Amino acid sequence: MPDSEDIHWVKATANELNNLLQVISESSQVLEKICAETADSEKYFAILRNGVERATRVTQMMVDRVGGHRSEAPPVVAPVIPPPPVAKPTVPSLTSDVKIFNPTGPRELVMIVDDEDFVTLLAQRVLTDEGYRVITARDGFQAIDIYRKLKDQIALTILDFTMPVMDGADVFEELLQINPKVPVVLSSGFAEQERLRSMLSRGLRGFIPKPYTQQKLLTQIRSVLDTLGAEKSGERRVF
Repeated sequence: MPDSEDIHWVKATANELNNLLQVISESSQVLEKICAETADSEKYFAILRNGVERATRVTQMMVDRVGGHRSEAPPVVAPVIPPPPVAKPTVPSLTSDVKIFNPTGPRELVMIVDDEDFVTLLAQRVLTDEGYRVITARDGFQAIDIYRKLKDQIALTILDFTMPVMDGADVFEELLQINPKVPVVLSSGFAEQERLRSMLSRGLRGFIPKPYTQQKLLTQIRSVLDTLGAEKSGERRVF
Protein backbone atom coordinates (compact mmCIF):
# COMPACT_ATOMS: atom_id res chain seq x y z
CA MET A 1 0.00 0.00 0.00
CA PRO A 2 1.70 3.28 -1.07
CA ASP A 3 2.24 5.91 1.62
CA SER A 4 1.28 9.57 1.30
CA GLU A 5 4.74 10.53 0.06
CA ASP A 6 4.51 8.01 -2.78
CA ILE A 7 1.02 9.18 -3.70
CA HIS A 8 2.18 12.80 -3.78
CA TRP A 9 5.15 11.83 -5.95
CA VAL A 10 2.97 9.88 -8.38
CA LYS A 11 0.54 12.82 -8.72
CA ALA A 12 3.34 15.29 -9.36
CA THR A 13 5.00 12.95 -11.86
CA ALA A 14 1.72 12.29 -13.65
CA ASN A 15 1.22 16.02 -14.10
CA GLU A 16 4.75 16.45 -15.39
CA LEU A 17 4.28 13.63 -17.90
CA ASN A 18 1.02 15.19 -19.08
CA ASN A 19 2.78 18.50 -19.65
CA LEU A 20 5.56 16.75 -21.57
CA LEU A 21 2.96 14.88 -23.61
CA GLN A 22 1.50 18.25 -24.56
CA VAL A 23 4.95 19.29 -25.79
CA ILE A 24 5.58 16.19 -27.85
CA SER A 25 2.08 15.59 -29.24
CA GLU A 26 1.80 19.07 -30.78
CA SER A 27 5.41 19.57 -31.82
CA SER A 28 5.18 17.80 -35.17
CA GLN A 29 2.23 19.91 -36.28
CA VAL A 30 3.91 23.17 -35.34
CA LEU A 31 7.29 22.21 -36.79
CA GLU A 32 5.64 21.16 -40.04
CA LYS A 33 4.15 24.64 -40.38
CA ILE A 34 7.28 26.58 -39.45
CA CYS A 35 10.06 24.44 -40.91
CA ALA A 36 10.51 26.92 -43.74
CA GLU A 37 10.59 29.91 -41.38
CA THR A 38 14.26 30.36 -40.52
CA ALA A 39 13.53 32.90 -37.77
CA ASP A 40 11.50 30.41 -35.68
CA SER A 41 12.74 26.92 -36.54
CA GLU A 42 15.75 26.73 -34.20
CA LYS A 43 13.72 28.10 -31.29
CA TYR A 44 11.15 25.32 -31.62
CA PHE A 45 13.78 22.62 -32.15
CA ALA A 46 15.57 23.77 -29.00
CA ILE A 47 12.34 23.59 -27.00
CA LEU A 48 11.60 20.14 -28.39
CA ARG A 49 15.07 18.87 -27.48
CA ASN A 50 14.65 20.26 -23.97
CA GLY A 51 11.27 18.53 -23.66
CA VAL A 52 12.71 15.18 -24.71
CA GLU A 53 15.58 15.54 -22.22
CA ARG A 54 13.13 16.31 -19.43
CA ALA A 55 10.92 13.37 -20.43
CA THR A 56 13.95 11.12 -20.27
CA ARG A 57 14.86 12.32 -16.78
CA VAL A 58 11.30 11.91 -15.51
CA THR A 59 11.07 8.41 -17.02
CA GLN A 60 14.36 7.43 -15.38
CA MET A 61 13.07 8.71 -12.05
CA MET A 62 10.02 6.48 -12.36
CA VAL A 63 12.17 3.48 -13.31
CA ASP A 64 14.47 4.14 -10.34
CA ARG A 65 11.51 4.52 -8.00
CA VAL A 66 10.04 1.19 -9.04
CA GLY A 67 13.34 -0.65 -9.29
CA GLY A 68 14.73 0.73 -6.07
CA HIS A 69 18.26 1.16 -7.44
CA ARG A 70 19.55 2.42 -10.75
CA SER A 71 21.60 -0.73 -11.21
CA GLU A 72 18.48 -2.89 -11.03
CA ALA A 73 16.61 -1.06 -13.77
CA PRO A 74 17.46 -0.76 -17.48
CA PRO A 75 18.78 2.67 -18.44
CA VAL A 76 16.52 5.07 -20.31
CA VAL A 77 18.14 6.41 -23.46
CA ALA A 78 16.98 9.71 -24.87
CA PRO A 79 16.19 9.82 -28.58
CA VAL A 80 18.44 12.14 -30.55
CA ILE A 81 16.79 15.11 -32.25
CA PRO A 82 19.29 16.68 -34.63
CA PRO A 83 19.39 20.46 -34.90
CA PRO A 84 17.86 22.00 -38.04
CA PRO A 85 20.26 22.78 -40.86
CA VAL A 86 20.00 26.52 -40.37
CA ALA A 87 21.97 29.10 -38.46
CA LYS A 88 20.64 29.93 -35.03
CA PRO A 89 18.73 33.21 -35.25
CA THR A 90 19.04 36.00 -32.75
CA VAL A 91 15.83 36.02 -30.71
CA PRO A 92 15.24 39.23 -28.77
CA SER A 93 14.64 38.66 -25.08
CA LEU A 94 11.49 39.91 -23.46
CA THR A 95 11.90 42.93 -21.26
CA SER A 96 10.11 43.58 -17.99
CA ASP A 97 7.53 45.59 -19.91
CA VAL A 98 4.30 43.93 -20.94
CA LYS A 99 4.53 42.64 -24.50
CA ILE A 100 1.37 42.11 -26.51
CA PHE A 101 1.63 39.66 -29.39
CA ASN A 102 -0.46 40.55 -32.45
CA PRO A 103 -1.30 43.97 -30.94
CA THR A 104 -3.47 45.00 -33.90
CA GLY A 105 -5.50 41.77 -33.94
CA PRO A 106 -9.28 42.22 -34.22
CA ARG A 107 -10.17 39.82 -31.39
CA GLU A 108 -9.97 39.97 -27.59
CA LEU A 109 -6.83 40.17 -25.45
CA VAL A 110 -6.04 36.82 -23.77
CA MET A 111 -3.38 36.20 -21.12
CA ILE A 112 -1.66 32.78 -21.09
CA VAL A 113 -0.04 31.79 -17.78
CA ASP A 114 2.12 28.67 -18.04
CA ASP A 115 5.68 27.73 -17.07
CA GLU A 116 5.99 25.33 -20.02
CA ASP A 117 7.69 27.24 -22.86
CA PHE A 118 6.35 25.07 -25.66
CA VAL A 119 2.78 25.08 -24.35
CA THR A 120 2.91 28.87 -24.08
CA LEU A 121 4.34 29.30 -27.57
CA LEU A 122 1.84 26.86 -29.05
CA ALA A 123 -1.14 28.58 -27.47
CA GLN A 124 0.25 31.98 -28.43
CA ARG A 125 0.67 30.94 -32.04
CA VAL A 126 -2.77 29.32 -32.28
CA LEU A 127 -4.53 32.34 -30.80
CA THR A 128 -2.67 35.01 -32.76
CA ASP A 129 -3.32 33.09 -35.99
CA GLU A 130 -7.03 33.37 -35.16
CA GLY A 131 -6.81 37.13 -34.62
CA TYR A 132 -6.55 37.24 -30.82
CA ARG A 133 -4.14 39.55 -29.04
CA VAL A 134 -2.02 37.66 -26.54
CA ILE A 135 0.02 38.31 -23.39
CA THR A 136 2.12 35.56 -21.81
CA ALA A 137 3.34 35.07 -18.24
CA ARG A 138 5.78 32.40 -17.04
CA ASP A 139 4.64 32.31 -13.42
CA GLY A 140 1.97 33.51 -11.02
CA PHE A 141 3.83 36.59 -9.82
CA GLN A 142 4.28 37.88 -13.36
CA ALA A 143 0.64 37.14 -14.17
CA ILE A 144 -0.60 39.07 -11.13
CA ASP A 145 1.62 42.04 -11.98
CA ILE A 146 0.40 42.08 -15.59
CA TYR A 147 -3.24 41.78 -14.56
CA ARG A 148 -2.94 44.73 -12.19
CA LYS A 149 -1.69 46.84 -15.10
CA LEU A 150 -4.12 45.63 -17.78
CA LYS A 151 -7.14 44.24 -15.93
CA ASP A 152 -9.53 46.44 -17.92
CA GLN A 153 -8.13 45.14 -21.22
CA ILE A 154 -7.60 41.42 -20.57
CA ALA A 155 -10.75 39.58 -21.62
CA LEU A 156 -9.71 36.10 -20.42
CA THR A 157 -6.85 34.35 -18.63
CA ILE A 158 -5.78 30.77 -19.41
CA LEU A 159 -4.12 29.64 -16.17
CA ASP A 160 -1.95 26.56 -15.65
CA PHE A 161 -2.70 24.75 -12.40
CA THR A 162 0.74 23.39 -11.56
CA MET A 163 3.49 26.01 -11.44
CA PRO A 164 6.47 26.54 -9.13
CA VAL A 165 6.05 28.67 -5.97
CA MET A 166 2.44 29.66 -6.68
CA ASP A 167 0.03 27.14 -8.16
CA GLY A 168 -3.05 28.02 -10.19
CA ALA A 169 -5.37 28.06 -7.18
CA ASP A 170 -3.19 30.60 -5.36
CA VAL A 171 -2.89 32.80 -8.45
CA PHE A 172 -6.66 32.66 -8.94
CA GLU A 173 -7.20 33.87 -5.36
CA GLU A 174 -4.87 36.82 -5.93
CA LEU A 175 -6.62 37.72 -9.18
CA LEU A 176 -9.97 37.65 -7.39
CA GLN A 177 -8.63 40.24 -4.97
CA ILE A 178 -7.92 42.53 -7.91
CA ASN A 179 -11.19 41.78 -9.72
CA PRO A 180 -13.89 39.63 -8.03
CA LYS A 181 -15.25 38.78 -11.48
CA VAL A 182 -11.93 37.97 -13.14
CA PRO A 183 -12.57 35.56 -16.04
CA VAL A 184 -10.23 32.57 -15.77
CA VAL A 185 -10.08 29.15 -17.42
CA LEU A 186 -7.84 26.58 -15.71
CA SER A 187 -5.58 24.32 -17.79
CA SER A 188 -3.68 21.33 -16.46
CA GLY A 189 -2.87 17.66 -16.88
CA PHE A 190 -3.80 17.07 -13.26
CA ALA A 191 -5.86 19.07 -10.78
CA GLU A 192 -7.11 18.03 -7.37
CA GLN A 193 -10.88 17.71 -7.66
CA GLU A 194 -11.63 19.41 -4.36
CA ARG A 195 -9.56 22.47 -5.25
CA LEU A 196 -11.06 22.54 -8.74
CA ARG A 197 -14.59 22.45 -7.34
CA SER A 198 -13.69 25.23 -4.91
CA MET A 199 -12.36 27.38 -7.76
CA LEU A 200 -15.49 26.74 -9.83
CA SER A 201 -17.66 27.80 -6.91
CA ARG A 202 -15.68 31.05 -6.71
CA GLY A 203 -16.20 31.93 -10.35
CA LEU A 204 -13.74 29.87 -12.40
CA ARG A 205 -15.08 29.83 -15.97
CA GLY A 206 -13.94 26.40 -17.06
CA PHE A 207 -11.22 23.74 -17.21
CA ILE A 208 -9.16 22.52 -20.19
CA PRO A 209 -7.39 19.21 -19.50
CA LYS A 210 -3.90 18.76 -20.94
CA PRO A 211 -2.88 17.70 -23.45
CA TYR A 212 -5.40 19.73 -25.42
CA THR A 213 -5.78 20.14 -29.16
CA GLN A 214 -5.72 23.45 -30.99
CA GLN A 215 -9.43 23.12 -31.77
CA LYS A 216 -10.27 22.38 -28.14
CA LEU A 217 -8.39 25.48 -27.02
CA LEU A 218 -10.09 27.72 -29.57
CA THR A 219 -13.55 26.29 -28.90
CA GLN A 220 -13.26 26.69 -25.13
CA ILE A 221 -11.95 30.24 -25.34
CA ARG A 222 -14.61 31.33 -27.82
CA SER A 223 -17.37 29.74 -25.76
CA VAL A 224 -16.31 31.50 -22.56
CA LEU A 225 -15.81 34.87 -24.27
CA ASP A 226 -19.22 34.66 -25.96
CA THR A 227 -20.84 33.81 -22.62
CA LEU A 228 -19.10 36.76 -20.97
CA GLY A 229 -20.26 39.04 -23.78
CA ALA A 230 -23.85 37.86 -23.39
CA GLU A 231 -23.70 38.44 -19.63
CA LYS A 232 -22.43 41.98 -20.09
CA SER A 233 -25.14 42.70 -22.65
CA GLY A 234 -27.74 41.45 -20.17
CA GLU A 235 -26.37 43.70 -17.44
CA ARG A 236 -26.55 46.72 -19.74
CA ARG A 237 -30.20 45.93 -20.61
CA VAL A 238 -31.13 45.63 -16.93
CA PHE A 239 -29.55 48.90 -15.92
